[in-house]
Formats: sequence, C-alpha cells, structure tokens
Amino acid sequence: MPTSQTSPLSFSLPRLAEVTIRIPDPISLEFYTPGAAVETVTAAYDDIVESGSGMRGSARVAYRDWEIAVDDEWTAESSVLRVHRSVRVLRAGTSSCGLRATLAAELDAAGERFDAGRYYAPPALYNLNDIDEDGLEDYVDGRELLYRDDRLTALSVLAYFPRFAAGIALVRTDLPEWDDAPERARGELDFLQATDVGSLGVAPTTEDLPSLVAAHPFVERSRSHALTARGREPWGAFHPLSDDTSLFDVSYEFRAIRAETDIDALWQLWSARMRELDPQRVELPTTLDEITYLRVEALLPYYAEGTVNGEPAAGFVTNCHPQDGIQLGNIIQYGFTGQNVLNALHALNHSSTASDPEAREKGLRVIDFFASQALRSPFGLTPTLYDLEHGRTANWWSGLILPLAYAEEGDDLEELMGPVYEHMKYAIEPLQGLEGTYLRCMAEEHTALLRSYRVERDQGVEHDDWLEAAVAFGDFLVSAQEEDGTWRRAYGFDGSPLIEPRKWFGLAELNQKSSTATAVPFLVALYEVTGDARYLESARRAERFTAARFVRDVKFNGGIHDSIYARAQLVDSESILFCLRASLAVWRSTDDADALRSAVDAARLLATWVYLWDVPLPPSSTLAGFGFRTTGWSACDTSGAGYIHPYELHAVPDLFEVAMATGDEDLARIADLVMTGSSANVETPAKSWGYARPGLQEEGVLVSWWMIDDPMFEGTHFGGRGKGEGNKTCLPWISAVGIDAHDLLAQRYGTSDLREYWRATR
Repeated sequence: MPTSQTSPLSFSLPRLAEVTIRIPDPISLEFYTPGAAVETVTAAYDDIVESGSGMRGSARVAYRDWEIAVDDEWTAESSVLRVHRSVRVLRAGTSSCGLRATLAAELDAAGERFDAGRYYAPPALYNLNDIDEDGLEDYVDGRELLYRDDRLTALSVLAYFPRFAAGIALVRTDLPEWDDAPERARGELDFLQATDVGSLGVAPTTEDLPSLVAAHPFVERSRSHALTARGREPWGAFHPLSDDTSLFDVSYEFRAIRAETDIDALWQLWSARMRELDPQRVELPTTLDEITYLRVEALLPYYAEGTVNGEPAAGFVTNCHPQDGIQLGNIIQYGFTGQNVLNALHALNHSSTASDPEAREKGLRVIDFFASQALRSPFGLTPTLYDLEHGRTANWWSGLILPLAYAEEGDDLEELMGPVYEHMKYAIEPLQGLEGTYLRCMAEEHTALLRSYRVERDQGVEHDDWLEAAVAFGDFLVSAQEEDGTWRRAYGFDGSPLIEPRKWFGLAELNQKSSTATAVPFLVALYEVTGDARYLESARRAERFTAARFVRDVKFNGGIHDSIYARAQLVDSESILFCLRASLAVWRSTDDADALRSAVDAARLLATWVYLWDVPLPPSSTLAGFGFRTTGWSACDTSGAGYIHPYELHAVPDLFEVAMATGDEDLARIADLVMTGSSANVETPAKSWGYARPGLQEEGVLVSWWMIDDPMFEGTHFGGRGKGEGNKTCLPWISAVGIDAHDLLAQRYGTSDLREYWRATR
C-alpha cells in the first residue's frame, strides 16, 4: 500500500521494487463548459481509510454549482496494484458542463528518463513507433500518446525498462460497454458525450520521467488521427453532468512484469489478458469450406482480358463496392492489393469444384501473362499496374492516389483528385514520371509463381518459362543485395534502387530497407526448386538482418504502400508478418534455432494486433445492425488503429505453425480467433452483410473514429465511414488471402478448424 497517505501517493510492488509508482494528483478532474476553456481541478483525498492490503480514498470536488464525489478503492499484491474508481454527483447544479477523470502514474525507475524506456500500446504503439530514432513517435511527432480504448486490442499499455529487464503495464480491467457517435460540430475538439470508452497511454512528466495515463471518458492527445490527416488535432469527450447521481465506474491495474526482453514482457502481459478476457471465437453461419468455395465463386467473374501495349493481357481485376459489385475499373494489380498470381493459383487448385468450366484456363492465362512480362526484363521485374481499359502500364507508387493510374496526359490532377492532391502533392509530382516497381509486389507475385510451378510440376505439367522468370528475379535479388543483407523498398526497371523522393521511399535507412523480409521466402523456395545454394545464403543473410533490426529491435515498418500520414512507411501488421515468414522459411529449410526464436518473437508481436474483445459499436451503425464482432480481427497500422481488416487471415497458417512448433496455446487460440472472426462477414446464403454476391467481403471496417473532419473525403465514396461502418471497398487481395489461409491449413493439417485440431493433437 502507499508509503504515504498524502498527495502524491507512492506505491512499490515487491515483485519490482526498483520502480516506484507515484500518483502526483490522486484526483484530477477536467471540466468543460460549451464555449469556455477546459478547466482542470486537482486534489488530494479528503479521506483515506486503510484495511488490510487495501485503502479507500475519497474526495469531494466543487465546480461551479456542482459537487462531485470520487471514490477510489486501492488494493495491492506482490505484482499488481488495482484501483476501482467511482465518480458520482453529490449535488446537481444547473450549468451545462461535463467532466473527465484522469489518472497519471509516474514511474520512477531509479531516475530513468522517458527515453530510456520502450513503450507499447498494441496495436497503436510499438517501441514508440520511432523508426528514425529521434525520440519522438514518427506519425504525430510527439511523446504524449493517449489512445481510445476501442483502438486497443487488449486494453493495455506497457512501459519496459531494459536496464532492469522489467516493466509496468497499465490495464483497463472492466470492458467498455457502450458508445455512440459524438454529437459535435465539425472542428470541435472538446464536447459533451456519454460514453464508456476511455483512454490509455504514455507520456513524459515535466521532469521527463515516464508515466502511464488513463482517462475516462476518452481523450487523445497531444495529437490524433481521428479528425484530420494534416492537423492531427487532439480531441476528447466530457461526460455530461446531470442529476443522475452515478456518472461512471472504471477499473484499472498496474502490473509489474519481469522479462529478459520487451517482447517477452509484452507476451507475458498478452497471455494474462488472454486468460482474463477469455475471447470466444465468432461462430460462423456456415463452414470454412463453404466460405472458401464462395470466395472462389466470387473471384472468377472478375477475371478480365485485354490488350496492354499491344499484347494480350489477363488478370483478376476485382475493384468494386461490395454493396453493388459493380466494377470500377479493369486494372491488373501485382502484389499488395492485387495478388494476381496467388488468385490464379487458387483458380487452378479449385478448378474441379468451381462452377466456371474455364477456371483452370483463366488461372493459367493469368500466370502465363505475368511470367511473360517478367521475362521481358533481365531482372524479372514488371510494372505493378496494367490498365486494360486504356491499354497501358502504370506504377503503383500512389496507393490512395490511384486516380493517377486513370489520368490522361494533360488532365488537371487537382480537379480530378480534389483535396487529396494538395495533401499528397509532395509525393504526386516527383512520382508521376518515375518508372519502377516495389520489391514487395515483385516478391509476392514471384513467390506465388514458384508455388504454382511446383503444384503444376507435381501434377506432371512443366512450365519452364515460369521457372525461368523466377530465376531471373532470384538472380537479380542476389546481385542487388547490399552488404548488410538488405534490399531497398523499390527498384527502377534498370535494376537500380529508387531512393528519391525520400519522403516517399523512406527518410530513414530502416524505412528504405523495410521490405527486405518479403524476398526471403521466395529465395528459400527458389533454392528448394533449383538446388542453387546462392539463393539460400542470400535468404539467410537477409533474415539475420530482419531478425535483428525489425523483430528484436522492434523497428518493423513499411508493409503497406498507401500511407496518407506524416510518413510514407507505416508501422503495420503486414511488415511484422513478413518478418515472421522470413524467419519461418529459413528455419524450415535449415533448422536454424535462431531463426525459430525470431519467428516466435515475430509471431507474438503479430498476435498483439488481434482484438481479444468485442468493441461496442454505435447502435445505429451498419455493423451493429448486422451483429458484427471485433474479436479475431486485426488492426492494419498504428496510425489508423481502430481500422481493422481481414488481411491477418494470411498469417493464420504461420501463427499456427509457430504454435505447433513451440506448444504455445495462446498463439494457437489467436490463430483460431482470426480464422473465424476475420471470415465472419463474407456474404453467404445463410447470412447476408448487404453485399452483392456470395463470397464478397469488405476490405476493412472502422471500430473507432478516423479522419471524420478531413476535407479530403468530403463528397467522395471514401466519406461516410465512421465507427461501425465498412470502407465500401473490395479488391483482389481479399479473396487471395482468405482462400490461401484455408487451403494451406487443409494441406498441412487436413482441416481449417484449428480449435478442434489443437484439442485432438495436444
């Protein structure tokens, strides 16, 4: 219990006596009156009553004509400090105002400054998201980092101190039960709202000590991506005061964790949260076999042929709003959002059950076209966009500025793209005439090409040109690999690395090299097909780099290609997945224990991106109406935490493989949660989500608030996407990863029901 009963409170947990938890202001209430500035009232407890291992601290706070009671119940054990907070109205006033209660705990670890710690708030914060190592979070350029509860996959934050091989976590232990759309004017940063969603986060104190912070209701400061991309304004709610005496109750725990590394500490925390939250998988309306069949059936109608640069072209070009299924444009995309060769492999593998009698031929044409294009380059490189409507190729630099691919010479891009043009002008102008391709895109398509080659070869069909194309790319990778084992993020068609503009291709070296892991599984597979040891050695060199810098140092970034935030390379779930796959590929081929250790760490980091609880959605939202659950869904990137997508399905076989190799039941459970949860909103005859045909699935949905005031999205199809709404987008990658997860599991284990398989084999 506290070492003193006066303000500030100080606690020392026996399990981690090196760290003192100090509460400078036990009572800190922020009051807001519409039209006036926020006022903060701090106080010590008026009354403290000790009892055994606990104490009760009470305070009465007067504000205008209101009187508020705050009662905190504190209890302590060897490694846990608990507080249950109750906020009530003692005397109702007549003025219109609201309050927020905050709790800030300074962590005094023998005087360690903020920069000495490593900070986590999955999936919004990983090692401060500080890839350039300037001491600031890269996307808000600050160190005060508070996140809404609905952005946090396990309602937890962690401060880890390498000097002591230990950390302190702050956990909200009661689940937020309700939320709704805030009633606020556009641009309003402070507003009244009754919500059970609070905030957790980290911040330096005025003395530059680390602190863990909780707030109820929520506030996100000093910056946030909730309102606009450029302004990154802070925002927050205040609970309206009324004559209803009970305002809110909330419970927190501070936990001492001893672990050799920050990743181990984070996983200790996550394993505990798994037990406490006990997430239950989403029960599907039909089998995963049926869902996979429907995905294939929905994919095949989006096959298209055309002529590009005078040559026949073929690909899967899904690009629609799933609500109507109407094609928006026939563009073959390679890698990332396209995954054309992987979808073609699915067409081959499912041709015997598909209703389309030409499924196999369509798959072969798609793969043949990619291979023919790769063979046009001595390096196996291709453009990333093939526009069938205009008969030309383009470069997939732009992501959200994809209209560049549709623009004709002389078009007014500002008129075509609206406010997006001004926001992304720094990248649009230098990228517009740049020719080249992303490493990730080429690695993904060539990996799928080799898989297709092996499947066909096993059935007695040889495709020498497919292998020739893959070898050309493999030889390029060997020759282009740098001394530290890395490759750059993008390359010109002459094989030279693309570094400028640095704002797009990476300000820091770790941004520029962020896609290195994507090439490793391809090189290992190419070694297995050809027996050429150069490819395996190249893969091992790259894996050693990604294991050290992206996994162990927790600097993974750059998986996604379409950032609209302050940095073009995001800290995202896909980048750590690629590191996991790189280490797994090397381990499978070499039995390298270090590679398995890195795979375990990467898998555990990746697992923290997955929701272990069901976020309350606005009752009138589309997803609430369909009964959507967030358990088993993964966040996309830290800046957009609260936007979730089914891409983590692609990771399920990898997560489960690590679980099987190590006996980690928590990893196995999370893999199962993802397999079911992220498949739940596929359109089926048994359950409709309002999509145009069975097998379609939305690219992602929002379970928190994102860019709700940004003028970029006014009057566009991208607008109207608040909490509880989908992003109204369907692209080829969705079918690719969902089908692939099911097929790989079925091949390896004879089933995609991971829960039952684990039970049967353990």
